[in-house]
Amino acid sequence: MNRTICLTPIGFVRSQFTQNTPPEAMRRVPAQIVIEPEFEPGLMGLQPGQDIQVLFNFNKIDSEEIHLHLHPRHNPANPLAGVFATRSQFRPNQIGATVTCIERIEGNVLTVIGLDAQDGTPVLDIKPHIPYFDAATTQQQFEAREVTSLDEARDMIDMIDAEIIRLFGNRAGFVKQVVRFKHRPEDVPAPERYAAVMQTRRQMAEAAGLNPDIIEGMYKLLVDNFIKEEIEIIRQRERG
Repeated sequence: MNRTICLTPIGFVRSQFTQNTPPEAMRRVPAQIVIEPEFEPGLMGLQPGQDIQVLFNFNKIDSEEIHLHLHPRHNPANPLAGVFATRSQFRPNQIGATVTCIERIEGNVLTVIGLDAQDGTPVLDIKPHIPYFDAATTQQQFEAREVTSLDEARDMIDMIDAEIIRLFGNRAGFVKQVVRFKHRPEDVPAPERYAAVMQTRRQMAEAAGLNPDIIEGMYKLLVDNFIKEEIEIIRQRERG
C-alpha cells in the first residue's frame, strides 16, 4: 500500500503577515487567495459574502518542530495534549483549515477576511462552508433540510420547539442574574435597552426571512413577562 500522497497547490496566499502571528490578529485583516490560472474555472459559482473553507499547507514548518504531544497555544501553563486535540500548526501533515468570508472576486483573485495563513502559503483546496455539514453535530440537527414525510417534518418541528424552549429557559436564568445588578423596581424596565432589543430582533427576523412584526410581538410578550418577574424578585428582596 502506497502511503505517500502528492498534492498540487491550487494557488497561494497574499498577506501582509510573513511571520508567526496570533491567528486572532491575522483573521481581522483582509488577505487574498490567488488561484493558479488553470484552476480559475473552478471558482464559478462562488459569490462575495459567501463563507468558504480554505485548506492550506503550513509550508514554513520544519519537521523537527512537529511533535505528537504539545502544550496548546505553546503555553506551558496549558496541560499537555495530543496534537490532534489542538489547532496547532505543528501537525504531521502540516495541513491548516480555516473558514473565511469572500469580500471580493476579481478574476483568479479572492479577497477574503478571516484567513490566518501567512504570505506565500500554498492553498490546497477551497470548499463552500455549509452549516448543515460543517456545524457542530448538536447544531446540524436543527438546520432546515428536505424531509421525506409529513411525520418527519412534524417530528423536526417538535424537536426544534423543544430546543427553543430550552434556550428560553437559559435566557430566563440570565434574566434572574440581571436582577442582582438592579436595586429598585423602577430600574427594571430600561426603556432604551428595551427599544434596542426590539430593533435588533426585528433585524434578526428580516435576515432569517421572517416577518419582523410577528417576531417583535413574540419578544414583547416574552420580555414583558420577564420584566414582571424581575420586579417581583426585587420586591421580595426588599421585603427581606
